[in-house]
Amino acid sequence: MTGGQQQGMHNLSTILKRLEAVTSRLEDVAVSSSSPAPTSSLKSPTSQTHETLAGSAAPPPPPPPPPPAPAAEESNSPAVRAYEDEIINGALKEFIEKAEEVGGLVKEHSALLPALCEAQLTFLKLTSNHAKPTTPAALGPLLEPQGKAIQAILETKDKLSRTKEGRDWNVCFNTLGEGVPAWGWVQVEPAPAPFIAEMKNAAQFWADRVTKQFKETNPAVVAWAKAFSQLVTSLQAYVKQWHTTGVAWNPKGSPAPASISSAPAAGSAPPPPPPPAPAASASSTSGPAAGGTAALLADLNKGGSVTSGLKKVDKSQMTHKNPELRQSSVVSDSVNGKKAPPTLKPKPGAVVKKPAKFELEDGNKWMIEYQEDNKEIVIDQTELHQTVHIFSCKNSVVKINGKINAVTMVGCKKTALVLDSAVSSLSITSSPSFEVQITGSIPTIQVDTTDSGQIYLSKETMDRVEIITSKTSSLNISVPTGQDGDFEERPVPEQMKTKVIGGKLVTEIIEHSG
Repeated sequence: MTGGQQQGMHNLSTILKRLEAVTSRLEDVAVSSSSPAPTSSLKSPTSQTHETLAGSAAPPPPPPPPPPAPAAEESNSPAVRAYEDEIINGALKEFIEKAEEVGGLVKEHSALLPALCEAQLTFLKLTSNHAKPTTPAALGPLLEPQGKAIQAILETKDKLSRTKEGRDWNVCFNTLGEGVPAWGWVQVEPAPAPFIAEMKNAAQFWADRVTKQFKETNPAVVAWAKAFSQLVTSLQAYVKQWHTTGVAWNPKGSPAPASISSAPAAGSAPPPPPPPAPAASASSTSGPAAGGTAALLADLNKGGSVTSGLKKVDKSQMTHKNPELRQSSVVSDSVNGKKAPPTLKPKPGAVVKKPAKFELEDGNKWMIEYQEDNKEIVIDQTELHQTVHIFSCKNSVVKINGKINAVTMVGCKKTALVLDSAVSSLSITSSPSFEVQITGSIPTIQVDTTDSGQIYLSKETMDRVEIITSKTSSLNISVPTGQDGDFEERPVPEQMKTKVIGGKLVTEIIEHSG
């Protein structure tokens, strides 16, 4: 036997010995896996061999934690039960019944109010079991359902008012639209009840017009308006009793949830644990990134159309033909003889929205300017030498309590004024669709260059006031009739007849009857 053959036999015997050793170890592994695991924390040589062969295998997952105990059933406080009894099952139920009797668009609009009351009830249940959030930002999501419900009612009011059928029911839509912000008392501190009273007064302004318009033709609508006024009155009484200085939270309760939807229902089981995250597929890790090589190849496959989106470069913009352009990396369009487009300027006469203003200047002049959709402008502390100037307001309500010197309203639109008394006069100029209610006395009212207006006089001022109009149309004056606060509407004449008598002009008013 040659030396090479001996060397080969030696290598073969060495390989066989190694195979036998591996076989023996595998048999030991099989025996150890079939036998019960040792209770000792020390590892046997067999287990060490198994770990060496298996490599870096992942340890088995830990057992899932036991499910938490179900939440204790939340209890309703007396304030919550009172809201259910007095508001939802009491005044609200009666209001909906009256709306059913009216039917039509009034029923459709009124049907949105129960959702708001239910959302507020859910919020009050939460406040009775949880502590108040520490920041206003944390409180916002909890109030969001109520805000959306109020917004839905106001948006529906505007939508129905623009329809042909809804024009006859505008006073009803405005009654509900002016009163429903009262449910925003949950954001008012420290006196939410007076806030509700202000909203009630705004709604009552329109409820009186409902009574005037439908008293003879549709008593069901009058009953509907009275039911809504009673609902707001009940809400004010409830808040005054149970939430005198603001929403009553539970100081000993658990922290409030992040939102109404995340709050667990009373007595409900906890949600199941989230499923494990799926393993990432091989294709997602090995595939090219978006916009990488694959996108480049896709563009090249377009052929000649790949250059269809390129912009043609003028000779004046080529740097190799214009060395002076190499100093900058940006080529301006002005090099090509083209000027940049001029900046857009506001159109002549365009109205630029300015910040709202409500303050007392120099101790004698109240300035109310650029208010929009503000129904809560109230002046309480008045003196005889003070004047009020209302300028460029829109869709707002101004209430002036007490006696004042004079009031002027200029450039307003759809603005209402409730005035107690004035020593001098009330002047209204260029303010279409205005409304004024005098509750005390005033000697003079001037209306100039204004279309569509309504003035309500009190019994005290009816026989002493002078109303002067110029360039005015569709102006109506309502005088009290002395019966349950009813008013009788009388239009102001718009046509004049002039004759020349003895060289002088004699003008007479033309009144149309029938």
